Amino acid sequence: MEDLRKAYLYIKGNNGNEVISFLETYREFDVNKLLDGYVEIIYEKDIDPEIFVKARKIAIEELYQDFIAFISPVKFDFRINEVLEVLPILNPGIYTIETFLPAIVLLNEAVLIAKLRDYYFNRFSSETIDTILGFINSNMNASKTAKTLYMHRNTLNYRLDNFINKTEIDVRKFKGAIAIYLLFKR
Repeated sequence: MEDLRKAYLYIKGNNGNEVISFLETYREFDVNKLLDGYVEIIYEKDIDPEIFVKARKIAIEELYQDFIAFISPVKFDFRINEVLEVLPILNPGIYTIETFLPAIVLLNEAVLIAKLRDYYFNRFSSETIDTILGFINSNMNASKTAKTLYMHRNTLNYRLDNFINKTEIDVRKFKGAIAIYLLFKR
């Protein structure tokens, strides 16, 4: 069960059944219709997320239908219904957690932002979140961060690696760093 990933789609327009039928042709996907216009897709985590980009392109070109997809991190035990509520107001596209967080911050979804902050604070200690933010504020320079926070560089690297592994937000890269920065420093 651990090697499975979930993606959630909001199908824009009236004829979502065509898109669902199309998605069911992918042998890699287990497609489940949720609420009206919403679909849950379960697939093996090793499958390249680009498959959704290609599926979306085909849905637009052949079915004249578009969808918004959120590819959930494997170990994401956040209440997914709260994520589903904002999918219709996002720009069409494929969102990972690293692109979803900045999008909801820019849309000023204050309630969801607060709940996601709480989720990450509860999942990690405030010390870990402060370490991540210190790393970002130090221009993602590990040596400078370790000196600024008065910690051993190995401790810093352990906390960074632990956070990245558990969240799938790579704060060592720009996309991940900006996602966390916007979420917590708004």
